[in-house]
Amino acid sequence: MKKTISLTAEGKKELEKELAELIAERPAISERIATARAFGDLSENEEYSSARN
Repeated sequence: MKKTISLTAEGKKELEKELAELIAERPAISERIATARAFGDLSENEEYSSARN
C-alpha cells in the first residue's frame, strides 16, 4: 500500500493517526498469532500465515 503524504502539519497528523491505529491493532494481531502457533506445525498452518499477514 503506497501512498504519498505531503510533509506538512496536516500530513504529519495523518501519519500520526495511522500509527495510532496500527498500534491499537497490535494486541489483537499478537493474540491471533499466538493462537495459531498453538495449533502446531507452522509450515502448513494457514491460520498462522493469515494472522501474520
